[in-house]
Amino acid sequence: MSISEVEALSLLLEDWVEWCKLFKEKTGYPKKSAGFATGGINCYDDMEDSIKNDKYDSLTAAVKDLYDENQVYAAAIYMRYGISRVFRFPRDNFEQTLILAHDRLVIICKRKGIVL
Repeated sequence: MSISEVEALSLLLEDWVEWCKLFKEKTGYPKKSAGFATGGINCYDDMEDSIKNDKYDSLTAAVKDLYDENQVYAAAIYMRYGISRVFRFPRDNFEQTLILAHDRLVIICKRKGIVL
């Protein structure tokens, strides 16, 4: 049983929102000290985190591209996934706008190389 691209995007966006809520401490210092280099990846968990960060950074860029194209679509995505709590576009139907936003975001994600 396979799922549609919009359903896959919806699941990915739900994970993306959780990733956005994670605390990322930026102290200005490198994460690793000088010494022997192992290529930057010490174990499978580091590799998995690196891949996840790259994927969600690309998804963040895709949502920002959607915002640049159509702010109403981006507002619908933000409202649906809990990033924003306000949808101030009285002339637009939220549900219909969300459907169109998902369809447009699928195209943008494909263009950016995000696998759904």
